[in-house]
Amino acid sequence: MNKNFVIIEKLFPYNYERECVALTPDYGTAVWNSKNEVIAIQQAVHNAMEKLSIETGIIEKFRTKPVIVKPNLVLVYNDIGTVKKYYPETTDPRVLDALIVWLKEKAGCPEIIIAESSGRGAPTRANFKLSGVDRIARHRGCRLVALEEQPAVRYVLPQAKVQREILIPELFDHVVKGNYAYISVPKLKTNLYTGVTLGFKNAMGVIPYNLRQRAHNYNIDRKLVEMLYLFKPDVVLIDGVVGGEGECPGPVYPVDSRMIIAGNHAVETDRIATQLMGFDPKKIKLFTIADELGFGEENIKIIGSTEQVHFREPDTSLISNHVQQHFPGITVLYGLSKPFSQEMLKKLNETIKTQNTIDVSYVHAMENSCRGGCVASTRLGFAMLEAEGYTVHRSGVLIIGEGLELSGERLWFDKNGKPYTLDAIKKLSGKKAVIGSCSKPACKAGNWFVDGCMPLANAPHAILHKISKTSCKILSVQNKRLGILIKAILEQRRARINVLKSGKRLDVEFPFKDEPDKISEQFLGSNDSFLSWPLSPIKDKKEKKKLIADEDNMAIASIMGTIVPCLMEKISWYVKGIVTAIITWGPFIAGLRLTGNLFNLLKYFSLWILQGLSITMLNEVSSTISSPRIFAGLLFFLLFVLLEIVHIAELPIAMREYRRAQERGEVKKSFKRLSMLILGTLVSGFPAWFPYKLSLERDVDIV
Repeated sequence: MNKNFVIIEKLFPYNYERECVALTPDYGTAVWNSKNEVIAIQQAVHNAMEKLSIETGIIEKFRTKPVIVKPNLVLVYNDIGTVKKYYPETTDPRVLDALIVWLKEKAGCPEIIIAESSGRGAPTRANFKLSGVDRIARHRGCRLVALEEQPAVRYVLPQAKVQREILIPELFDHVVKGNYAYISVPKLKTNLYTGVTLGFKNAMGVIPYNLRQRAHNYNIDRKLVEMLYLFKPDVVLIDGVVGGEGECPGPVYPVDSRMIIAGNHAVETDRIATQLMGFDPKKIKLFTIADELGFGEENIKIIGSTEQVHFREPDTSLISNHVQQHFPGITVLYGLSKPFSQEMLKKLNETIKTQNTIDVSYVHAMENSCRGGCVASTRLGFAMLEAEGYTVHRSGVLIIGEGLELSGERLWFDKNGKPYTLDAIKKLSGKKAVIGSCSKPACKAGNWFVDGCMPLANAPHAILHKISKTSCKILSVQNKRLGILIKAILEQRRARINVLKSGKRLDVEFPFKDEPDKISEQFLGSNDSFLSWPLSPIKDKKEKKKLIADEDNMAIASIMGTIVPCLMEKISWYVKGIVTAIITWGPFIAGLRLTGNLFNLLKYFSLWILQGLSITMLNEVSSTISSPRIFAGLLFFLLFVLLEIVHIAELPIAMREYRRAQERGEVKKSFKRLSMLILGTLVSGFPAWFPYKLSLERDVDIV
């Protein structure tokens, strides 16, 4: 007897794309309710849920428990500065509304909670507003929860190999304990990291920001599957009204798929949806790993038409024809050793000696070896620039990987298999960026180092703007929703800091290295799917201060593209420098204004110097000055001179701290850096050199 079902409902061919991203202003009115598209979507969703309930009895669970409904709102592309006003990246709010109506009117659900945690740098609060989900909550009487603003609860997954430590928001702890039901409502779309992103991948938006980054590399598929040890959706309702194909989480392009897919088994619902998109699930790691770990189910009954609607596969390559066409100025160099055995490296070494090149298949092997990490996040950056309307002809270089150790030195390879040493890379024209923690050995050739394994998702996007010297339209006035975004960032910051101030934790440390989760020995060897592992409260004031500072560091890094260690401390010293510069140069400006011009100022001041500046002489000089205004100006200038003497006396100390920073390996010898240090000391004094003493100043290759 079948226990697991997948329901497929096809929709009448209306124009669904027009309003698939955000609710229109007439939402909730009789006019909106009478639209053909709204009626068709509501009928499809209600039919799918009704049929699933008849087959599985799931409606009984919804009648007795609060239900968490989680859409996919990674980033709502609603007039945010891109070429097209809308991209069907996120769950259609009309589908979400139809589901909530069914839960309230048909299932009699006691409480409905719409919960989501959008991508880092795009607060959920903003995406609720951009999509109109906030209006759904008000109109239908639901609770809205931005999951990234909730304290975290920790579990350990003893049977997992990658996602052994897992943190979830307090709200989802109710799902784990069986107190709440959970419905995942993803978009039917392709994905750079995993091929497709559907029901159980939607859970990535449950775990906190830094934990998402951990193992978000070649381990991404196993990481996602292993989360099923902790919780699974009771129902997956896939919004295929307007599908999305492209380089998600970059903008995706519409597919007229016109279907709703519902199922009570997360893996199998996603598997059927993948087939309906025209893909072979056997070629997608999410499903092969799910089967390997026992999360698949052979006994599935499908109700509805299985006619396929073919989606384009995401272009995951940085050296594809499409990328080269839009970004001809950018050279991508790979040096990832992961796909090669020692024997293969020896073979490549001989090839380099004889031919001074390698076959391009090896370059593609390097590119494909870490699809879930740096390569995909960089491809996302290209997709974002393309969506902003840019074609980049300016020369620039991206370096990924630690370099293959061949012929006694590290080598990186271009799209044609041509090798480059660090010295050769330095000679290439254009600015250069080193992407990913493992690429650190290449930093001496780079202008910027994008740290992390994987890096922040938006980091390569921001760096590509720096390389190409283009402005980010999403962070400009061309983004008509910029005010909403800024307001949401500030509100999110306040909410997260309040959690930290209360002594509760939000996340793990940011993963700068690819290393296995460290779990307590007490959990080793357990056969349980999951075990509670409570987080310790934040009691130490220094730790609390650090965590709050990290919040600001990471928020700024999401925009800048690079993680700057001790960023807030650097900013504080920058502010101190401005203050001391004002204190130093304010008297000079005052003296200049009071004496009329620089000539008068220097003339009267020279007279003081020549007369010895004794009190008697000062009185004599002042008596010769017709205006007290001029005398006051001289006093101000005297104060400036005294302060500058102090700053000049600081120069030997500044030079000493600079040399010590060099000896510690924190900065390289640089005429430009030294000149800026001397100038800064003369302008503002100790704030220019004290950061060297505190080890706050570091070069890109040592970040």
